[in-house]
Amino acid sequence: MKRWVEDLGAWASSLRFSGFTVLVVVLVAAGAVIVSPSLSTYVQQRREISELRESVRLHQEAVNEIDAERAKWKDPVYVRSQARDRLFYVMPGETQLGVVDDVVLPVESDEETSPELSRIESDWVRGIAASFLTAGTTDAPLAELEGSEPVPLDPAATETEPTAEEPQP
Repeated sequence: MKRWVEDLGAWASSLRFSGFTVLVVVLVAAGAVIVSPSLSTYVQQRREISELRESVRLHQEAVNEIDAERAKWKDPVYVRSQARDRLFYVMPGETQLGVVDDVVLPVESDEETSPELSRIESDWVRGIAASFLTAGTTDAPLAELEGSEPVPLDPAATETEPTAEEPQP
């Protein structure tokens, strides 16, 4: 190690600096100091450009997905299938089966299932219309409406505030 230090010292002492060498070293250092802010700005702008290009690509993918979805909704077959799945619509003459899977039977169950389909014989449209008409055409006497106290919707509103006559706890 000592020999290496001696060799390095000998090499450094053998160097001769002229005025031209010092001038070139100073000019190179000044050039590096002058160029470095511009170079950092260039690198930052390139990074921003790449981030913006990635953002544009992601937004373009989203637009393409929305366009594909819109094209699906222009197809009458797709609209019909969505109406069947989402709104439970059926074509005239078809029978819709509703499967309720909220009852879990144990594996060892002795319960027998029926192969017959069950059908509800009530007309729910008439039931709703009758309920609507009955509620809309009911005549309540005005005396009952004026004499009754309004029913608050908020349960917290039914609590009474302590008055000056009542002692406060």
